[in-house]
Formats: sequence, structure tokens, C-alpha cells
Amino acid sequence: MKFSFSQLSMLKGLQRIIGAVPSKMPMPSLGNIHLSLEGKTLSLTATDLEVTVTSRVELIESDGTGSVLIQAKRFQELVRELPDVPLEIEIQEPLKIFLKGEGVGVYTLPGGDPVEFPELPQVDAKLTFNMPAENLKRMVSKTVFAVSRDEMRPILTGLLLQMRPGEIRMAATDGHRLSRILRKDIEYTGEPRDVVIPMKAFSLLMRNLEDGDTPEIGIAETRSSFSTEEQRVITRLIDGQYPKYESVIPESNPNRMTVRTDDFMSAVRRVAIFASQLSRQVKVALDKTSMRLESEDPELGGRAEEEVSVEYVGEPVEIAYNAVYLMDVLKQVDTEEVVFELATSNDAAVIRSAEQQDNEDFLMLLMPIRLR
Repeated sequence: MKFSFSQLSMLKGLQRIIGAVPSKMPMPSLGNIHLSLEGKTLSLTATDLEVTVTSRVELIESDGTGSVLIQAKRFQELVRELPDVPLEIEIQEPLKIFLKGEGVGVYTLPGGDPVEFPELPQVDAKLTFNMPAENLKRMVSKTVFAVSRDEMRPILTGLLLQMRPGEIRMAATDGHRLSRILRKDIEYTGEPRDVVIPMKAFSLLMRNLEDGDTPEIGIAETRSSFSTEEQRVITRLIDGQYPKYESVIPESNPNRMTVRTDDFMSAVRRVAIFASQLSRQVKVALDKTSMRLESEDPELGGRAEEEVSVEYVGEPVEIAYNAVYLMDVLKQVDTEEVVFELATSNDAAVIRSAEQQDNEDFLMLLMPIRLR
């Protein structure tokens, strides 16, 4: 079989899937890409057994039908270095792959038997719905920072996707901070369902998802899929019961602080320079018109203190946060002002943008640290 294509179209196809090729390979065939030609459709597939990505490449011409394995890293490096000219691949027995093109040389790569490649997983989706790419990317970007990196608690290393009639929610927590976002303009009419999706699947999907795409999301018992015209990402779901995060969100923190987001972020960045390298603690003291930020490094010496103008309604309070976690939260706020709802120095703060987008409810939670 043989087929021709442009360098740019093949490079785009490879970029969509190359992230699924594992760096440590439990089986040699996983270092390959599965090429499958059927008519004028060429499919590229890579997998690490947990996440499988398939991409379709637009062809100029094709002849024959079949499949072959090709070395992933070498093939991508070769295509990347070639000029954007029409190229041709021909597969000859015994599994030799020849690549040539206008004004370039001839390259020979060893082919692999496709039977050695893992069988492509099937997703017998019981639930399906569509979501505009812009909404999906925003929901992921607003929650991913709170995903845990602790492999001892695997259920927290993924994003929780909650489906409710007319509403889709996404949440993540590592025990120190929590982020939850929901949209009320999604046409979902199925049964309520909660699933936890590995971060790698979302990372691979987000890398090549374009505004204007409307991926179809399919949920089966143990897998989920995200499909567009140009790619499909299939992933295993993380098994286990996600914590009931709703129960830790305070229903009514009586104290409310409103502050310019940039002013708060800039002050935290400066004060954090003098925070303890161990605790990263920054103290926040609030009264009606001002917020005082303090930090001190008892090991290396040095102290910082700043004051920021705020609007504050409530009793004076002094509370401490990890500066890194505090900045992570503030980075997610895309309005001029941010609102902190507070209680005591031991209670979690609820953080919201001063203005919510239409059909969206977005909040974050930040746990304090013990004052020192």
C-alpha cells in the first residue's frame, strides 16, 4: 500500500498523538505508532495502555488498504525536519517503509507487525453529550491547578466530571485547595453520573482542541472518550469514590473582602520572597479598609510587610495561607476584583470572581495554615 500527503498535515496528526507514546515502555510495541489506511482515510494511533489517541490525516492520494507499525520518535523527528512538500509513503514486504518526496531524499524505516500492537479499546458509551471546545477548555483550565500529585491517593490525581440534567460540573482538590466550576447551558439529559478522568487524557485533548470544535463526550462503565472530526482520545476512568467535596464548602462565611486582583497578587508575590522556605506562610490581617500582609523567614532572616486597600465587611480577622497556593488561586481569577468569603482563622476561605460569566458558577476553596 502507499499514500501521499503534505508534510504539514502529517506533522499535525503526529503532534496530536505523540504525547500518548510512553517514555517507559512495558512492551516494545508501545514505542510505535499504528498506521491504518482504509480508502482515503489514514489513521494514526498511539497508546500507553491507559490513554489511547487516534488522529486522522488528510491524504492527497492513496492506493491499497492495510496497517503497519512505525517507530514513533524517529518518524516524528523525520517529518518535522522535512520541508512542507508533498510526501509519499510506500510499505513493501517484508514490512519496510519507504518515505520520499519532492526535492528530498529517500528514507527507509523498519515496519512492525500491527498484530503486536494492543487492540484498540472500544467505548460502549451509555451516556453521550456535546460541549463547545471553549467551554471544555475553560472548565479544565480553572480546575487543573488543584489536582493532587500524590500517587498514594490516585482518586485525587484526576478531574471529577459530574453530569446532571442541564448541568455539567468539574472539580478538583488536593486537600489544601479546591476548585469547582459548573455550566448550566449544556444539553445533557441523561442520568446523574460522576466519573474521575486522568489528567493525561485532558492534557492530550487540550493540546490540540481548537475553538469551534464541539467534541462528543462518551461515558461507559470503565472508559470515556472525547471525539472530534480530527482526533479521538480514549481513557480509562480512575476507579474509586471521589470525596464528597460539597460538604466542605462553607454555606455562609459571614466576612466578605473585595480587593483588586492585580494589587493582591502583586503584594503576595513580593511578600512571599521573605516567607519561610518550609511553610511558605503569609499572614493576612483584615480590617474595614485595609489588608496587611506579613511574612518572615526565621531560618535565613528577613521580614516583609505590605498594606493593600480593600473593602471589608465583617469582624477583624488574622489568617495565614501558603503563598504558593494563594497565588495559584488568584491566577484563576479573570476579573478586576476578587471576593474572599471568610469566617475564622481556622476556616476555609471561599473565593469567587467579582463577576460570574453567563451560565457559569465558579468558586474556589483555600484552606488556611496554622499561624506561627
